Amino acid sequence: MTDTTSSHPDLEAGESSTLPPKRSDSRLLNGLQRPGTKAPKDALKAVYAAGVYKANLPLDILLVQTFMAGFYIAMAGQFFLSVGGDFLGAAMFPVGLVAVVLTSGELFTGDALVFITAWLGQKVTSKQLARNWTVAWLGNFLGALTWASLLSYASDALHDKGQVELAIHIAQKKALQPWFHIFLKGIGANVMVCLGIWMATCSEEVAGKILAIWFPTTGFVIMGFEHSIANQYFLPLGMMLMAQHPEIEGPRITVQHLLFKALLPATLGNLVGGGIFIGAIYWYAFDSMESMNRVRERIGRAWSSRPHYHHKKQDQHEQASQDSA
Repeated sequence: MTDTTSSHPDLEAGESSTLPPKRSDSRLLNGLQRPGTKAPKDALKAVYAAGVYKANLPLDILLVQTFMAGFYIAMAGQFFLSVGGDFLGAAMFPVGLVAVVLTSGELFTGDALVFITAWLGQKVTSKQLARNWTVAWLGNFLGALTWASLLSYASDALHDKGQVELAIHIAQKKALQPWFHIFLKGIGANVMVCLGIWMATCSEEVAGKILAIWFPTTGFVIMGFEHSIANQYFLPLGMMLMAQHPEIEGPRITVQHLLFKALLPATLGNLVGGGIFIGAIYWYAFDSMESMNRVRERIGRAWSSRPHYHHKKQDQHEQASQDSA
């Protein structure tokens, strides 16, 4: 920062100035005095802006950012396995989501929050929402599979840490639950993930964003909830390791089971948890009245522009003229 007691050209050497800071210094001081958090409505506006930005990403950038988001979540998954899971693994897992947020990655579960909110606020279209969710889910899967196949499986890193059996056990446990249980656990997981993302959006500082993300994410892992993108890493990795180690007992997971009985319910649960319980709730709390008024106006204009409506109004006018005559 500039020293406000620096020499002034009209002063003798050795004397110091007590002039007020220059305009640029004043702006800097004002910046340092900013509050550390956004107001709730300002956080909603930031989510809207994120939705518009994400909806207009070129396809190549969207593909890269979705791939890297899945890659980072898989990184966190291997971190979890390498330390033996349990509380320590849960405490380390949020590093993946922090990496996604701070690099502007495109994570399907976070985009459930962003796009439902922005869609309800009429900032993005249904087509843009569908495009983002489809590319994000597939890109995340590709990123998670790349890490799982190269850095977890082919590298023998988990074998070196003695965690192969743990990885297989976790995959079996996650995949072979009742469909509805996975769906409900998917809701719980993304409520907590998107709560962390919403709170991180409220924060103006990197440290605040990290803290906001860390504790809810640790919590969902400890509680055994199901995150669809994390499962895109854990389940295929478990399948690879089962094939490599047939001596380890337990039921095998087929590709059909992976897609339709494990990932599908987790994905739908994540959409409900992040999109409805966080995105729609806070849209309703902070912007629903204005948005609903805009919807009513749009419906009213569409209704009044119908040809049948105009004919009916004309008939009513003619009938009124005849009655008055």
